[in-house]
Amino acid sequence: MRLIKAGIYTTMLCASLSLISAPGALAQAPPPAPVEVGRVVVETLQRPVSLVGWVEPDKRSVIASEVEGIIDTFPAKVGLYVKQGDVLAVFNTRTVEIALDEAKAGKREAQARYRMAEKNLARFEELQQKGVASMQQYQDALTEKEAWGARIGQQQARIDSSEYSLAKSKITAPFSGYVIEEHTEIGQWVVKGGPVVEMIDTESIDINIDMPERYVNKIKSGEGVSVDIDALPGMKIGGVITSVVPQADNETRTFPVKVTVDNKDGVIKSGMVSRVSFPIGDPSTVKLVPKDAIVSQNNAQFVYVVNEGAAQPLPVSTGIAYEDRIEVIGPVEKGMMVVVKGNERLMPNQPVEIINGKDEKDGKLN
Repeated sequence: MRLIKAGIYTTMLCASLSLISAPGALAQAPPPAPVEVGRVVVETLQRPVSLVGWVEPDKRSVIASEVEGIIDTFPAKVGLYVKQGDVLAVFNTRTVEIALDEAKAGKREAQARYRMAEKNLARFEELQQKGVASMQQYQDALTEKEAWGARIGQQQARIDSSEYSLAKSKITAPFSGYVIEEHTEIGQWVVKGGPVVEMIDTESIDINIDMPERYVNKIKSGEGVSVDIDALPGMKIGGVITSVVPQADNETRTFPVKVTVDNKDGVIKSGMVSRVSFPIGDPSTVKLVPKDAIVSQNNAQFVYVVNEGAAQPLPVSTGIAYEDRIEVIGPVEKGMMVVVKGNERLMPNQPVEIINGKDEKDGKLN
């Protein structure tokens, strides 16, 4: 009886769909089509509030040099994906190597003179005890030993500095990601602390949203949200609220909220526009069907309802999505069986054979 009431909604839709059937369709009814069905359910859900955000990488860093020098090799190029530890730039190290050799030679000389000064000190100490050498001679010998000991430490510091410079002459990627900007080139002098490249890591991305103050107390970190990317229509994306800053912007009266999304396949790019749906709207009782039940054709949407072994199309419009189901608005009612698989090639009133459960075959309601 419910389907009879919906007949006035479907007359034009059936006529439209019948135009695409073969010329001989009226002469011979199509055979029963195997289909899988689901049920129309009614639930009370909170309507989502959708807010626009912008995508940023989880990590963004300007990689700086810890030493100064001339760039000798520069393999890092804009757009290049590099792994953690890959070489981004290499300095010319010839002057550092010369300085290291000089420091090592200076240390060897200082060590030799220190040993000699140590022997002299021991000799003057013995002579001074015998009264042959003066206290001044002993003090001079002690001072010379200490001076050469300090010189050894000085040369070791020069060695450590040169070895550190050599170790840092290769600038490597601190994390895996993309090079998005070059700050130097081969032959250019880079000062200590000077920028070399800028990198981003997009294996996970952050979506920054300005949350109106009327909603901010309805969300909290750790809650899941759904995300739509304008450049990736139809892609199902889940995210998690990772921070809610409890300080409003003085001009806009909005609170910064960050949503983190896994992006290991790299399809979401930094700077893309996103729309994040937060389940914080007013509760609403809605009719839901499996998403696969929706058929789109000729700029119209409809579902096939099974009645007495035949499929009848009913026009609907869609609303909010909830997990693997979607809200439908139109002449469908709770408990109706809707085709979720095999509905792409169905014709109006075509016989069907339900293949996914005894309850559906018997026409029983859950």
